[in-house]
Amino acid sequence: MKRRFFAILVLTLVFVLTPVVGFSQSTVTITEYTDALTGFAEDFAPSLPMNAAIGLNWSDAYIGQFLSVPPHFGVGVTAGLTTIPLDGIDTLFEALDLGTEASAIIEFGSGVPLPGFAVDARIGGFVLPFDAGLKFGKLAETEIGGATVEYSLIGLDARYAILNGGLVMPKLSVGAGYNRLSGSIGTASGTIPDIPITSISGFGDITLTDPALAFDWEANVFDVKAQLSKSFLIIEPSIGIGYSFGKAATNAGFNSNVEVAGGTVTASELTALQALGLDVSADGFTVGTEASVSSMRVFGGASLNILILKIDLGGMYNIASGAVGFSMGARVQL
Repeated sequence: MKRRFFAILVLTLVFVLTPVVGFSQSTVTITEYTDALTGFAEDFAPSLPMNAAIGLNWSDAYIGQFLSVPPHFGVGVTAGLTTIPLDGIDTLFEALDLGTEASAIIEFGSGVPLPGFAVDARIGGFVLPFDAGLKFGKLAETEIGGATVEYSLIGLDARYAILNGGLVMPKLSVGAGYNRLSGSIGTASGTIPDIPITSISGFGDITLTDPALAFDWEANVFDVKAQLSKSFLIIEPSIGIGYSFGKAATNAGFNSNVEVAGGTVTASELTALQALGLDVSADGFTVGTEASVSSMRVFGGASLNILILKIDLGGMYNIASGAVGFSMGARVQL
């Protein structure tokens, strides 16, 4: 199930980044590679907080007390996607003069889809009107369609009910939480043609041989939110607003052998290249970026409640970037 779901991640990022080298007909300078990959990584990083918010977005703003009859708790699974703004990816293609190759990108609205999933559970509070949730998603390093993918998401939150809800009154809660998201994708060695790079002053032509795409990301995000919901027989719609902030790091590049003037790069040549500010090693060429990230989103949806089975459909919208997200889940809840 997880492998099928993450096939979209493989297709998305392989189509996004492979054309950088797979379809380029001209030699590109190492500065152009650096600038293009750095720009993509910087545009990707702000998309991570909303993706980390997948899971625990249950429709009811407050589930009730655990020490009641029946006790209030639930467990389920959520899967969804959020989008990476397409502008940053278009800039990557333009910087490397790839032209119409951008048509190979899998688009979803105004962006490129980045999926996520989690098993999530929530338990009602004790004495005070609060509840607490925990979510966890994990895909160990797995080969899918010639690419290697890894994914991890863990998060927790607590919500305090300002309104408990009732026959007439809605439920209203405010909450805070923490999410840690990480992932990576890479292609097999040799699936991308050798990458010729124009010569740098003091060196011959530089070539990355048997390259493999390597891209990874990590985000540590704090989240605050407010949510309103109201039950109508077997339907419970909800709406809310959230703000996420934290740190994100991304790395993009190629694992490869490095040749200078047709020969394997030497230790002294590597030292000289690194002195020029290039992120090059004997294992390839990568560009990394770290950034403080934040995003404000509105979210909402509804659940279909059939006895203790609840089926959720939800959506998110990033107010600043225009990125969107969708999720669906099912849970057993008392």
